[in-house]
Amino acid sequence: MSAFLLTACGSQSSSSSKQSNKSVAKSSSSKKQSAASSSSSSLKQSASSSSNSSAKASSTAKTTKVDDKTAGVMLMLLVEPDYLKQYIGNDYFCYSPAGENPINDATAADYSYLTANGDPTSFLYYKVDGNTVTYKMWMVSDSRTVADGHFETKTVSLSTLENDYYVTQSQKDEVNSYVSQCKHTITIRDDN
Repeated sequence: MSAFLLTACGSQSSSSSKQSNKSVAKSSSSKKQSAASSSSSSLKQSASSSSNSSAKASSTAKTTKVDDKTAGVMLMLLVEPDYLKQYIGNDYFCYSPAGENPINDATAADYSYLTANGDPTSFLYYKVDGNTVTYKMWMVSDSRTVADGHFETKTVSLSTLENDYYVTQSQKDEVNSYVSQCKHTITIRDDN
């Protein structure tokens, strides 16, 4: 009802706004009451609309402009840059997209990965979900043994990776060069 009153008030003609002082005074108290309830309702609708808009804006604020493999290379530049630069040209440095992971590990089954095919510490598992990149790395145990190690899971925003590694043309050229050198795991298995 209050929404109707707001609509009706907003569509008054100029002739109806020139009413006499007597009729204005008479309707003034009822307008104050309806304005108070309309204002409350409007504020609630406005707040709800604003929060819905904010939620929508934040979920679509950053449109990904890179593919999964490129996101992985930028992530590796963040967490293991020396490893990437040392092994990127070797025949076993590879990329495996999620769903094609040949390793039967439920912990990383829905993750893509990059590796030079060493021990478990050489794998960088990751998945991109909107602007969030979740990644897992195998950490050696306190006694420095790989077998007794564990996964550490962390997150970083894709926009942070893009802002740090994919802004200038020289950055894009460097990242794209690494991406082009990553073999797909299927190619490596077929070559052997």
